[in-house]
Amino acid sequence: MTPHGADHTPLVFGAIADDLTGGLELASMLIARGVPTTLSIGPGAPARYGSAHVFALKSRVAPASEAVGATLEALERLIEQGARQIFFKYCATFDSTPAGNIGPCAEAILDRLGARQALFVPALCETRRTVYLGHMFGGAQLLAESPKRLDPLTPMTDSNLVRVLQAQSQKQVGLIDYTVVDQGPEAIRSRLEAIAGTSFFLCDTLYERHLASLAAAAVDAPLLTGNSSVAAHLPPLWFENGLAPAPAPVRLDGVDGPGAVLVGSLAEQTAAQLDRFAQSHGVFSIDIGQAYAGRDVVSDAKRFAATETAAGRDFAISTSLPQTRVEALQAAHGRLETGAKAEAILSEIARSIVLDHGVRRLVVAGGETSGAVVRALGITDLDVGPYREPGFSRSVAAQPFPIALMLKSGKLGDVDIFASALDDMRRPICEAPVLDRWPPKV
Repeated sequence: MTPHGADHTPLVFGAIADDLTGGLELASMLIARGVPTTLSIGPGAPARYGSAHVFALKSRVAPASEAVGATLEALERLIEQGARQIFFKYCATFDSTPAGNIGPCAEAILDRLGARQALFVPALCETRRTVYLGHMFGGAQLLAESPKRLDPLTPMTDSNLVRVLQAQSQKQVGLIDYTVVDQGPEAIRSRLEAIAGTSFFLCDTLYERHLASLAAAAVDAPLLTGNSSVAAHLPPLWFENGLAPAPAPVRLDGVDGPGAVLVGSLAEQTAAQLDRFAQSHGVFSIDIGQAYAGRDVVSDAKRFAATETAAGRDFAISTSLPQTRVEALQAAHGRLETGAKAEAILSEIARSIVLDHGVRRLVVAGGETSGAVVRALGITDLDVGPYREPGFSRSVAAQPFPIALMLKSGKLGDVDIFASALDDMRRPICEAPVLDRWPPKV
């Protein structure tokens, strides 16, 4: 397989993502833009580095001290590689825990780099996640009035992201409002220079051109933070200014073999995707409450998987439950503990279907679930395919066994994504990078 990176290429960009699906999305965008990009899971030493490298952590809902520790460990590796710029990647919905971890991790990175200021650009205009006067919107809804307010793991009940970030941060937080952003990169830089005592700046972002302007304003900054979408506008600037090698072709192997879907996300979009998949495939649903009551739900799921793989059928196994049922379990056992229980169950099932039944095409829905499953499989490095649309990031692991993966956030992806992704994994990718437009589907 042709690797996306090589040890001798300079590291123009080093990224630290607070979860695996977000890290994959970022890497896939850079690859689609022609930047040889490598991705590793956890803060440990990767197998190799490309022109850009992404460390995908599990720090979004970890205790703040653990999140900061893992972030700084990954940062030291990037500094050792001479990374020209550091990017701290978090979700477009700006969620973690009430105590962080966006603020504490960003402060730790800024202090270690000896930098003065950093932009915060969480918007994903492609999905209508925008920021206006510091408030996040999902389409026409304020974030705190959207389904995100009911997220079972990281609910967002405050749409004012300046206030959210300030509550997590010791450093002063300000706003670069849309009137400044709309004037372009020079105006943004001038605004930063005019407010020297403020360290963090939440950025209004209404249109894709605003993302491009913010990327241009921060192209030489030691630290930039945000969702993947702002970073996708950096590669053309690197190529124009000779900061990165010439754009590279995009390649990823196809993988055949049995296919499966594991669903840990409780998002409405994932529920719709699972319902659509169930119209033509077998789906086994696990009730976490039964697991707490002592039922061996893992063995039940393994028997189902054995029957489906023996018959040559793709299938799905899910821990999704109705919102009221989830809330009851969380009240009885704790929010994080209930999520960890589901992750542990799906991780054990993942090992069984991969090691015992030879599944080689695997879709996992849910950011935290994806990280848990990949770690359970012993995967530490991934070759990543190009970005195509929100929620669709293909990858291939060569070690400890060849397997194709599509790891997705619960909120993203078309309703047909489970079946289409499993089918798509069979086909190799070889195409030219996207240089003249962004996002790819316009």
